[in-house]
Amino acid sequence: MHKAEMLKEIEDALNVVNKGLFNPEDFDDSNIDEIRDIHGMVTSRSQVTANEQSAIIEELSKLRK
Repeated sequence: MHKAEMLKEIEDALNVVNKGLFNPEDFDDSNIDEIRDIHGMVTSRSQVTANEQSAIIEELSKLRK
């Protein structure tokens, strides 16, 4: 799965309001493994708590260029 697809699915799963937050161009390809790990965790769960959502968004923010 491509970086853009994974970020879109993470965005959808977290119900992110700011759709520009996970712009694929803002993430370096060297971070693909971390993005893949976050994607797997988010998409494997039926629900993500508000605290988890905040932590995931914070982690993804750290991966931005």
